[in-house]
Amino acid sequence: MYIERMNDYSTNIKDILDLIDKDSLFISSWDKEPLILNFSEQIIEKSINNTEHKNTYIMSKGMDKTKQLIENYFIQNNIRITKDNFTIVSNGTSAGFISFLQVYKHNCKNVLFIGPVYFTYYQLMKIFQQECFYMSLDLFKKIHIDIDLLKKELLFNNIQCIIIPIPFFGAGIDMDTKFLKELSIFCEANEIYILIDYIYGNMEWNTKNHMYNSELINLAISLKYCILYESISKRIFLNGIKSALIYGNPSMIASINIDSEICQGSISFVQESILNYIYTKPYNDITNSFIVNSLEYAQNNYNILKALLLDTEFLICNTESGYFTLIGIPKKFFSSKDDHNIAKEIKEKCGIVTIPHSRYYYFHTNYYCFRVNLTLKTDKIIESFRTMLDFCSN
Repeated sequence: MYIERMNDYSTNIKDILDLIDKDSLFISSWDKEPLILNFSEQIIEKSINNTEHKNTYIMSKGMDKTKQLIENYFIQNNIRITKDNFTIVSNGTSAGFISFLQVYKHNCKNVLFIGPVYFTYYQLMKIFQQECFYMSLDLFKKIHIDIDLLKKELLFNNIQCIIIPIPFFGAGIDMDTKFLKELSIFCEANEIYILIDYIYGNMEWNTKNHMYNSELINLAISLKYCILYESISKRIFLNGIKSALIYGNPSMIASINIDSEICQGSISFVQESILNYIYTKPYNDITNSFIVNSLEYAQNNYNILKALLLDTEFLICNTESGYFTLIGIPKKFFSSKDDHNIAKEIKEKCGIVTIPHSRYYYFHTNYYCFRVNLTLKTDKIIESFRTMLDFCSN
């Protein structure tokens, strides 16, 4: 069986986050270092000072100027799209919520997750009283999914929606595009919704364009049962000025715009303004160059870490995109097999705070798995892993 029902579990990590203090190294963090990889202050200041809409409601159904700029940018780059094919919401979490709401309104009951499950999805599924299914992947091995077997099990389990994070959360491993297209065609024929969570996407290390993914956009806007959402603010570390774009067919986007006004309301004028700059020359080139440089920094840290762990018992996945990688440490080195207890032991013995990937419904029988933020200072990553290697060798 590829697909299994998810068991109830806790996503609460307060006990672990409470371990963070001024002396600890938090290597599973979600923010970058404050003094490095800072996006253009010029663009940020221009956005803050552009107060034209500071007294105006800025709704997803509106933002005609911003959407026209984005449409023009896409058309200039040979993506045939109109403003009816996409909309703008306040952040990635909002994009996931409002997208799944469209599925829920069509009486969806059975949802499949492929790979790690971001914790807000699990809480959202509980609110919407969904039956959740899961396809487990070993992210430390080459990913292979038997498409024919998956198709059979989708029908057997009456799956009505698939949620796929690309890349797989915390691992920086992308799903094969050819596989995704074949799966999408099957789902379209069988009226199964596919939500492609690309919030941490568009950051492949071997490409130089990080402003759009034409293949995924064209896929989403051409299908009735597909929704794609992505966030350029994630790629440039603007967690304080976030936004997200949602792509789909015109009917889907029109419905999202209506529900967004009801459920989410207005975004801020700064969120709108920064998108106006990002999708206008020369600022789009500045933005893309910043992402390229940031990814080179992350990739360099990954290569250093991979070399450091060579010929050790630690596992590191074959990361190929983004700002995170996934690590596995044999549980035999710890006094407990429970992930939360292992995280506490690592903090106590090494002064390092990690978030167990079991929070995202990723379990490994023999390894304690956690993500590493590759945008941390290089010396901090090296120091952390030398300390953990020393602990495991004693």
